[in-house]
Amino acid sequence: MNRYINELLQIQDMIFILRENDILHKRKKSEDQISKTLKENINAMEELLPNNIKNEYKRISKRYDVFAMPMINDACTGCFMKLPVGVASNVKNTGICVSCPNCHRFLYEDFVTDRPQDNKHYKGVARFSAQELMIPALESDSHEGALQEIAITCAKQKFVENGEVFVDAVLNREAMSSTAVGSGIAFPHARGIRACGLTLAVAISKNGIDFGGDEKVNLIFMSAVPLQTSIFYLELVSKLARYYGKPKNVDKMLECTTPEEMWKLFVKVGK
Repeated sequence: MNRYINELLQIQDMIFILRENDILHKRKKSEDQISKTLKENINAMEELLPNNIKNEYKRISKRYDVFAMPMINDACTGCFMKLPVGVASNVKNTGICVSCPNCHRFLYEDFVTDRPQDNKHYKGVARFSAQELMIPALESDSHEGALQEIAITCAKQKFVENGEVFVDAVLNREAMSSTAVGSGIAFPHARGIRACGLTLAVAISKNGIDFGGDEKVNLIFMSAVPLQTSIFYLELVSKLARYYGKPKNVDKMLECTTPEEMWKLFVKVGK
């Protein structure tokens, strides 16, 4: 990957973390310092960009929330335009920083994983998950062990390409800012993951997991977020935060003992 595309992706990731903090933490004082640090890091990375790329990035980021998009099957996933052969070839050349000739977003090469077949078409948040991704009883009581257990399930069910890459990315995200939001809930996730679209797994820990906050986490919503689905993820986590911000909804989920029971409740969320 071109070094400047990599820097743009890091900037983009930090911008989304700022937005996630606004949704999940409702501007807690502890998060204010994290947001301040993120903004400082964004400004510092912007200064590392060459002037021509920085100017283009400033212009494009005012127009689009996601300004660096993957090229999949020689098409821009921002505007879905099939790219000219020469442009697609240049995207694959890591020495060149290339923009889409139609929407002007920065491009990098990526691949997509086919989603496991399902005859049903769900609405609401359920369309990003599946009964196979409902875990009613995590075996691990450790932070890293629990996240690894969920990631392995996602890979085993063929929703993500590589479970180890997924959990490493989730842990790196956790190191920047905890995704525990109180009331025994956490939203660990990672962007830029090769997965069959935005993928959400839901897991229950009867004993609770220490996410570094004041209370243990019993209900974990863990997401693999391909970059082209970042906006959808913000909508997804917002709906989940609103719904599970009500203790009665959390309690109902925690009472489940099978994936079938969890799924029956989950398909009702965000319709």
